[in-house]
Amino acid sequence: MGGLKIWSVLLVILCHCCQRCLPSGISTHVEIAHRALEFFIKHEGNVNYRQLLLNHQDAFQAGSIYPDAFYPPICKSGIFHDVSEDTHWTPFLNASIHYIRRNYPPPWEVATEKLVAFLFGIASHMVADVSWHSLGIDQGFLKAMGEIDFRGSYSEAHNVGDFGGDVLSQFELDFSYLALNWYVPVKDLAAIYKEFYGREIITESTITDCTYLLFLELHGERLVVGKLFPTYASKSPFLVEKFHEYFLGGVDDMAFWTNNIFELTSHMLENGTSGCFLPENPLFINCRSEHKDNYINKQSKHEQQKNRTSLLTETHEKNINYTERGVHFNIQPWVKNSLRLLNRAFRTSVWRAAHQKSANHISKPAASYFLTSPYARLGWAMISADLNQDGYEDLVVGAPGYSTLGHFQIGRVYVVYGNQSGLPPEDMDLDEKADQILQGHQPSGRFGSALAVLDFNEDGVSDLAIGAPSVGSQFLTYK
Repeated sequence: MGGLKIWSVLLVILCHCCQRCLPSGISTHVEIAHRALEFFIKHEGNVNYRQLLLNHQDAFQAGSIYPDAFYPPICKSGIFHDVSEDTHWTPFLNASIHYIRRNYPPPWEVATEKLVAFLFGIASHMVADVSWHSLGIDQGFLKAMGEIDFRGSYSEAHNVGDFGGDVLSQFELDFSYLALNWYVPVKDLAAIYKEFYGREIITESTITDCTYLLFLELHGERLVVGKLFPTYASKSPFLVEKFHEYFLGGVDDMAFWTNNIFELTSHMLENGTSGCFLPENPLFINCRSEHKDNYINKQSKHEQQKNRTSLLTETHEKNINYTERGVHFNIQPWVKNSLRLLNRAFRTSVWRAAHQKSANHISKPAASYFLTSPYARLGWAMISADLNQDGYEDLVVGAPGYSTLGHFQIGRVYVVYGNQSGLPPEDMDLDEKADQILQGHQPSGRFGSALAVLDFNEDGVSDLAIGAPSVGSQFLTYK
């Protein structure tokens, strides 16, 4: 455990003194990709892309962080900063798709499947950064955070928000799904960069070394940064309150745009890019017949990043296995054991929170109404009203994040009828036992975000009004 203590102290020092020496947002990027995959389903040709990504989590998770690998000074003194910047934008995605289609026609071998999974991770990172950093749009998360908590300063919000998002993620979320090993297709990446730039600009060894630092940081964050939650919560209440649900750049929104880019990437790998609109900003990629012209070109998210000297040296023992086309990163056994203990502690704390006594010493609720679908946000809106006109109040509950395979964040509303004794005193899966279920139809429509009961048509019968704030958003333009 001595190694764990040294690692923990070092990470805390880095977090406070040199946040820009290492890239930030890596835990959040992994969570966004994971959340987007939860309800992604796509068959193109003979490829089941959902199953491919599930089969190769080692490559998929690595790709979701990879674009930031060359930003920090700890990576070769930051001389490959521009390579990271270019890896964030549509031209790199386009070049990668052309490379795969030209060199690896289906059926794909395992190494190519891993390359594709890695590319999906990169695509997730691309679109998430746009809305989080307000790149080419005006109301992204960090821009709003700066206006509310930092007197209009985007740079101050950026300094706190990138790493603070990771702190919040590690404090709140269960990361037991993290792959303990990574795969990085270094030979293919080096070849793609060579085609992209027209010459060799970065070597396989540099890709390996700098990505390995990301791998170490991710598992270092898993071990210690959640303890910094009180510090970052005090810096930005907006970050804590709106991290998941903010409409443009919250985690749920970034997961939707990631799900969307997964659909587009699948289509382009199968059909090519000739029928697609490919502006530099990946948020505006469109493979439908209508192409939008009112987009804004790319804007670097690191335009104001300072080149600071790293506190780390490359004296760590690497645990890397080389294959014909890539590398596998493995964490040390003591870290695996520490992560297992951490996952067990997280589950225990969740159980205790769910079973602890309230201030009134009520040890158990009369009933629990629940869903088994993750990220549904059940209870986001609730009201009571006598909808069936039997003289008893009924419960109406919104779940605006409700999703099914292929239908992301469509939302649902559940109605449970009351009776003379009140609501049914039994544990209930609302998908199975609710008296009425109303469902939205538009992806990311978030049907059920707000509820109201009133007599709209003045016929003496109460009517139910349901909010779906993103329905019709295909007609909106982000500026």
